[in-house]
Amino acid sequence: MKISMKLGLFLIGVLVLFVGLAGSLIRQAEAVSAGYDALLARPVQASDRARVMQVDFKKQVQEWKDILLRGSSPADLEKYTQNFHAQSAATDRDAAALLSELDDSQARQLVTEFTAAHATLNAVYEKAYQAYVSGGFDFKAADAMVRGQDRAPTDICDRIVGRLGAYVSESVATQQAAAAVARKTSLILAGVLLFILWAIGSIIVKSILIRLKTLKGVSDRLASGDIDGLSIDISGRDEIGDFGESMKGVVAAVEELMSMSGSGKDSQARA
Repeated sequence: MKISMKLGLFLIGVLVLFVGLAGSLIRQAEAVSAGYDALLARPVQASDRARVMQVDFKKQVQEWKDILLRGSSPADLEKYTQNFHAQSAATDRDAAALLSELDDSQARQLVTEFTAAHATLNAVYEKAYQAYVSGGFDFKAADAMVRGQDRAPTDICDRIVGRLGAYVSESVATQQAAAAVARKTSLILAGVLLFILWAIGSIIVKSILIRLKTLKGVSDRLASGDIDGLSIDISGRDEIGDFGESMKGVVAAVEELMSMSGSGKDSQARA
């Protein structure tokens, strides 16, 4: 095989290997990206939804306090009552949406418990509200009826937020581990490919250098006229092999010339 073809095939091999490496890196990057997209689409979104639910529930509790403290006038009572019911409905919507987004069984159980506790609390709020309105806006009596009743749903809501936050952290850690494995795999693959290229290149270059060194030795002996026992063993169907065959012809021509020169000198000596 011609040296030019060997080098051409080597370069093609280099190109193919690096294209393969690039393709592998792209696939790994896409896998990591898809993992993070899934993380953002589900766990992170669920965690954000839980925090919104927590805020809406706390706003509902605050609106109840505003009813008791500022609801003695009809206008304020209507205003804060509407706000209270709006926040209660928003909390229920948040819980329903959150439940539909969750994959974690423990978090789903907590949301179910919160929904039940919130419904129970709303029933207590309604009784206290009726007592407040019918009792001449006696906020102390109404407050006594609901005192401590919001603690259970508040605790459950906090546990939901904590659970989903931990789930997000676990998911992030999993993605980071996957990314680390992808980086390690890429480095190993790149190292293996570079070693293969180095080995193949070394073999090609070493073969060329050894044969060129042999030709140089032949050329040096020809230059000094030392052709006794000179043999040229340069195999290969490439440029160096072709040059070796040409050198054999040169050696044969030099031997013939020297033989003819020697015969001429012998004839002159006999004369």
